[in-house]
Amino acid sequence: MRKNQGWVKRAAGETERFEACFSGLAYAPHRHDTYTLALTTAGVQSFHYRGQLRHSLPGEVVILHPDELHDGQAGTDSPFAYRAITINPVEVQQVLQGASLPFLPSGVTKDPQFVRIAGALLAEFDRPLETLEQQELIYSFARCLQQNTNNSSRHTSVNYQAMNRVREYIDDIITINSDMPAEITLDELALIAQYSKWQITRDFRALYGTTPYRYVILKRLQKAKTLIERGLPLVQVAYSCGFTDQSHLHRHFKQCFGTTPKVWASLHQPPGQFSKGE
Repeated sequence: MRKNQGWVKRAAGETERFEACFSGLAYAPHRHDTYTLALTTAGVQSFHYRGQLRHSLPGEVVILHPDELHDGQAGTDSPFAYRAITINPVEVQQVLQGASLPFLPSGVTKDPQFVRIAGALLAEFDRPLETLEQQELIYSFARCLQQNTNNSSRHTSVNYQAMNRVREYIDDIITINSDMPAEITLDELALIAQYSKWQITRDFRALYGTTPYRYVILKRLQKAKTLIERGLPLVQVAYSCGFTDQSHLHRHFKQCFGTTPKVWASLHQPPGQFSKGE
């Protein structure tokens, strides 16, 4: 399939919401460590997900689970368009309080509740979401997802409070350090959690959909996105976010977002401006 011709527009505010339109191949195979909630607005949005090629038509909702491999492409010769928001599994887990992260195996739904939630989160791009507004919609999303799946059972052997301390510690280390973040080890996390270091990886993944290491990489990549959008050179971005060099940043960025840091920089424009993708 040919490379895409398209554009991406970011919504106002800090929450990662965006509108995009592509033809052809939009994204290479990659994995997010977040949920993606997307509302198809035009054309046919197609993607490989859990071993099958899925299709989403206008008015349908795409829900991608953390750490699931997927790509993105037009399902016909015509372009497809969608609006999307990334939802941190930490926010979902704050609602579930120790249950498994729920997921829809099909990745696509017409359920009126999901359509309503997606519409509310993605309707207005010219204003930021209010904090309480977003929190209530994330709560509705988590509960609706839990009600529509049968895998979200409570882990009786998982230490939710300990894993929450681990997660908060990682957030602080990467957010507070303005220079290259220090290396984080399992031994260090075990001291913070007062928990076996060999159980940390298992429990963290059960609650947040990814391992502590991949969560660290995600936090570094989210920081890299912000710095790239500010126009910093990619070499400086790589160093400031804890990557050994620019190629290290490039590899992880593409694995997580399906595009490269250079393309991301070219796509980022002030609100209301369009840019072509690669």
